[in-house]
Amino acid sequence: MVEEKPRPIRFGEALGGGANSAFISLRSEIMKDGALSAKDKALIALACAVAIPCESCVEFHKKVAMSMGASREEMLEAAAIGGLVRLGSGFSAAFMVIEDEEK
Repeated sequence: MVEEKPRPIRFGEALGGGANSAFISLRSEIMKDGALSAKDKALIALACAVAIPCESCVEFHKKVAMSMGASREEMLEAAAIGGLVRLGSGFSAAFMVIEDEEK
């Protein structure tokens, strides 16, 4: 079975021009080792993908994190952080129900 390219890459290819290469170049620049290791960045990206939520993004960033040496436990903790952020944003949106009561 041939593995499908990630959806953002497939979209960039369909769009044509330099969008896809610019996206790949930007991703490569941001995700390389710097003040944070590439592994830490992969775990952050996984947490963000969970928080969005985006299934194809979670799958992609899980594979990247694994390739960077992230353990199952590290990925679980990163995913839990993403879930917590999502819950917090949900509570923030839910606050609109009682917002008028505080005025």
